[in-house]
Amino acid sequence: MGKLRMFIAFGLAMVSAGAIVWCTVAARPVPQVARAAEPAVPDPWELLGPNDEPRVDHDRQATTEVKVAGAGPGDLRAVPEGRLDERQRQVKVTIVHRLRMNEVDKLVEVLRQGSSFPDGIRRFTDEGFGAIKVDGTVLAPTTRPAPTLTTKAGVTTAEFQVTLLRQFAPGALMTLDFNAPSAKPLLVQQRTVSLLPGAWTVLQSESIKPDLEEPDHLQFRVGSYLVRVTLAQDSYGFPDAMEENDFSWTAGLGVLTAIALVAFLARSLGMAWWNRLHNRELVLGLVLIAPLVFLPLLAPSWRPLAYVALFLAVPALTARHASRALPTSPPWTTRDMLVVTGLGCLVGIGMLSWSWLHQQLPGQTLLIGAVVAAVAAAAAAVVFSVDLGVRVVIVRLAVLAAEAAIGLLALALWGRALLTGVYPPDSIRLVLALGWAMIPIAAIAVATKTWTRTAVVGALLVSLLVQRWPTEWLDAGSWDMPSTSSSNLPMIGILPLDPLVRGVLGLLLLAFALLVLRLRRLGGSLAALDHPATHATVIVCLMVLYLTPRGSTTFTAVNVALPQLSITSIAAWVTARWLLVRPHPAVVEPTSAEEHRQLVRAALHKRLLLISEQELYRIGRGKLGAGELSMAEFDTQRLELEAALHEHGRHPETALATAAGCTPWHNGVHAFVISLLLSTPFVLVFGWPSGADLSSFVFDSRYLLTLPAFGFLFGYFYPRIRGTQPMTKALHLMAAALVTELSAYLPTLFEPDVGVADKVQVTAIVVGEVALVCIGLGLYWEWRIMHLAGEPWARVRNIRSVRSLATPLLAVVIAAGTTAATSAAGQTVDRILKGDQVSSSDSP
Repeated sequence: MGKLRMFIAFGLAMVSAGAIVWCTVAARPVPQVARAAEPAVPDPWELLGPNDEPRVDHDRQATTEVKVAGAGPGDLRAVPEGRLDERQRQVKVTIVHRLRMNEVDKLVEVLRQGSSFPDGIRRFTDEGFGAIKVDGTVLAPTTRPAPTLTTKAGVTTAEFQVTLLRQFAPGALMTLDFNAPSAKPLLVQQRTVSLLPGAWTVLQSESIKPDLEEPDHLQFRVGSYLVRVTLAQDSYGFPDAMEENDFSWTAGLGVLTAIALVAFLARSLGMAWWNRLHNRELVLGLVLIAPLVFLPLLAPSWRPLAYVALFLAVPALTARHASRALPTSPPWTTRDMLVVTGLGCLVGIGMLSWSWLHQQLPGQTLLIGAVVAAVAAAAAAVVFSVDLGVRVVIVRLAVLAAEAAIGLLALALWGRALLTGVYPPDSIRLVLALGWAMIPIAAIAVATKTWTRTAVVGALLVSLLVQRWPTEWLDAGSWDMPSTSSSNLPMIGILPLDPLVRGVLGLLLLAFALLVLRLRRLGGSLAALDHPATHATVIVCLMVLYLTPRGSTTFTAVNVALPQLSITSIAAWVTARWLLVRPHPAVVEPTSAEEHRQLVRAALHKRLLLISEQELYRIGRGKLGAGELSMAEFDTQRLELEAALHEHGRHPETALATAAGCTPWHNGVHAFVISLLLSTPFVLVFGWPSGADLSSFVFDSRYLLTLPAFGFLFGYFYPRIRGTQPMTKALHLMAAALVTELSAYLPTLFEPDVGVADKVQVTAIVVGEVALVCIGLGLYWEWRIMHLAGEPWARVRNIRSVRSLATPLLAVVIAAGTTAATSAAGQTVDRILKGDQVSSSDSP
């Protein structure tokens, strides 16, 4: 290339870059125009015209009376069964708001019409008089009777009543928060509050000066500010010293579970994995980045650093790890680059249209800048590549440069809008999803030992789903303005589902998927059954599926809420280790289908000889006594049977305890599918999973996979499960799964406020589901082994025998009892099964 052409090429490239810079500098801040919303219902007290000044009618008088009393049987009739605790104190708080005004007041006519009632009763009382919050366990929803109007001597009184039911532990304090009214304009400047504490005593009061202060009556005036009153129970005295129990079973189990998970995870990778330098570097990098990701829990102002760590640092680290772990570079071609830049160009055009619609740049300016940038970039590419002499290559490079220029312009304008605080929120999620997609792309490449286009496309789709459902991306309104607060975000536990939380949940799901892929890779041969890494990987998967957070707790010196880990995770670990008994019984594994067939036929022949020997001894007693059979004939038949048995060996037959010539992964998948089908009907009891996005939906549906995961363990390690026959192995599996499943309900089942009938119903549901899945899986496995051997199932389970029907009949009876228990189960059983937690506070 000559100097002149080089000068021209670089000059055209500078023109393209200058057009992009010029458009970015000329861009104006996007005006913060609120998106169109549905017309709001006018406030019932909004009586001012558009040109009137806000004012308060001084003839109005507002009073609030709060009465605290014990809740009687009639008051507690609406409380769901199982929520009451006889050891605690049930309280009824009655709040009466009264508003007195002249009969000619315009508000009187508005209240008489009641256009926004009954739905607006709560809004009127909370915003007009100020919401009153009472802590304690909520026994029933707040109730509000219809407001009453009374007119006498030219004065109209409007009365609003609110009733709350709360439950307090012995010695617990009751806090009443009198919030400031939020109505505009105010109904009154000040309101008078009368508190009748009943069997409680005023312990603390803030921001008040009492007009009347007596043991059973406190009266004060309050304006537009918060007032807090704390009550103490009269029947409880505060001891001078409290004995504190420093040990917490919840925290102890949580720490034990975390240590076990980390230990098994490290063991599941194997020493060969840890011996590689780039693997150790990956772990070290993730350990250093993890504190930055979780830093917002301690310092919310550092949230941007967490986003940089999760969506930039982690993808860069995984990409570097993949480049070092794989022997070859990605085989991307020019066509792949054209497709990628073409998709980026389409997204860029969409973003440029957003910039034009929201007046970031005038349409003419935007069009000229985009055309100049694209044409100059394409011309520069042509000048740079003209020496190649291949027309197809030159055209492709020109198109690639033009698409890249459009994308860079859109990215620059998007960054300018981001700096001014007004941008399409879905564009942020799109950029974050594209950055996060590098993590699964690199992970799949390392797991499969190659780079594939299918994995890239799948990872991109999964990344978009992790950040939200696709339907939200099609909402045109979501490309208008950013969300001003996170209060409207869906929650998972105590965390709002913002992009950071979604990314962390996506990483957890990806790690679980990689563990399953590792099981598939290890399960390609029977040698995996005795591999320590395989055992550890299966236990980690089981523990993760049974890791059910219930509530939250805090460490002593750190004010950070942490999930309380359920004991079921530890129970899954213990029972899985018990199932994989050591030392393992000696089993001759067939290496082919024909060998499996011969082993099963030999086992059937041996079983026939054993039955014949038992039958000879059974009928021999009668025939010998009756003289129908001589001793010599008896000894001849006995010796013939013993010789035949000696030829086949007297060791226990284990043909039905082998892998049937299949790989562990193949057996595990079959058992998982059958267990999933058998447990699907119980979705009617536990409910369908729900979630705001892919991550929360998958986390909510884990309970559907717990028993199938035990089924996978049964199939994967079938030769190593306790027992020598399919049904004995299934019964051992049932015992392990039953202990694990019931461990989640043990604390609730021991509560005294739950009736015996409810406990029996819950136990019947859990036992019925576990028995149906495990026994059904055992029967299927027995049929499958015989089917693979080409033998009829009737040779090991005779349908005409009542004894052989005992096991399936037991499953049918338990399933029928479960169905009856499910139909009879009320709200208590539903709350126990689903683990509902009652909120500790509610706003009336």
